[in-house]
Amino acid sequence: MKRVVIAGGGVVGISCALALQAEGHSVTVLEPGPVGEGASWASCGCIAVGEVVPLSQPGMLMKVPGWLLDPEAPLSLRPASALGLLPWFARFTANSIPSRMRAIATDLARLTFAATADFKAQLEDIGAPELLMERPVIKLFDDERDKATMGAAFDLACELGCTIDDISGQEAHEIDPAIAADFKYASVLRDWSFVTDPKRLVQVLMETFVQRGGTVLPKACAGFERDGARLTHVLAAGGGRLAADEVVIAAGTASKGLARQLGVRLQLEGVIGYSTALLDPGVDLKHTVFYPSGGFGITPYDDALAVAGTVEFAGLDAAPKWRRADVLVSRARRVLPGLQTERRERRMGRRPFTPDTRPVIGRSGKLANLCFATGHGQLGLTLGATTGRLVADVIAGRPQEPGISAFGPDRFSS
Repeated sequence: MKRVVIAGGGVVGISCALALQAEGHSVTVLEPGPVGEGASWASCGCIAVGEVVPLSQPGMLMKVPGWLLDPEAPLSLRPASALGLLPWFARFTANSIPSRMRAIATDLARLTFAATADFKAQLEDIGAPELLMERPVIKLFDDERDKATMGAAFDLACELGCTIDDISGQEAHEIDPAIAADFKYASVLRDWSFVTDPKRLVQVLMETFVQRGGTVLPKACAGFERDGARLTHVLAAGGGRLAADEVVIAAGTASKGLARQLGVRLQLEGVIGYSTALLDPGVDLKHTVFYPSGGFGITPYDDALAVAGTVEFAGLDAAPKWRRADVLVSRARRVLPGLQTERRERRMGRRPFTPDTRPVIGRSGKLANLCFATGHGQLGLTLGATTGRLVADVIAGRPQEPGISAFGPDRFSS
């Protein structure tokens, strides 16, 4: 049995904690925020099996210059953050080369294609299978030009094994009558599914971990003590010194600063995403629906409709711009004509993005007992259970799965 300390108790961190606990380790999680109110809380809650093509796809990059000039666009950059993000964006743009896109997509497919089975096994283990809704996701397009922006990404995803059916907008309306009938095109992503409540999911994961003897401290990780190439203790903010045989950094956007303390350079930036929970929406939507040109998706949670999206690069201490959340709600009426928006709850989450869209999973060569589980971007919920399984393999010293080295933290050192 090892003493494992995990910095971060979001969906990824707590999934790692449960996987390690199941192997007999004594696990402590440091989580300073309200349980379940991290990045996943402000998301569309999807198990996004087919989200394998990197964000740097050419169709996306062509829109970036115009978007950056529009504060209400799906992607925006706050001027105060621009200079510090130049190295990140340089690497991000370099990954639009077709050969790199294909390599990244192939790597992500290895993980996401295992996600549904891993997630269902996790829910069965905690006794909450009802939290997963196995219904396909629908993407909507106004016209040919709108649909063409997704063409290359869809083609590559299908080539790698995803199932995407092209239908008419009218057929999408027939599948889910809440959807407007005047979209010209739609696509049904058969491999995807969604959770009924992402906050409740993380809470149940945490409750199960504690019931099984795990420890959760409501504190941030403040630093480390080391002896040569090994970490010996984790320091908690406000006091506390935890002995550790193994350390896992799963602290989302805070992971970059923690890694820097240890001499590990992560190319990771925090991106704000917004979500609004509509508590009395007035429509009966059955599927998660994405409107790519509007930069958002809509998911029917148990007690609300969640309108979520946008990518906003801003400093880690930047206050949210709630106007961006309100714009998404206004645009959502294009998708759901009968939508009622009076009763609403706004949310925001900071998602840790890497320039190659790959998460950071595995050990650094600089420290023998440090493992990373961060940088998942928009795939944290999707890959939480899978990441937990992979981290448990690393700490147990089991052979790595083929291709997992592509997610290692030391790839940013070159």
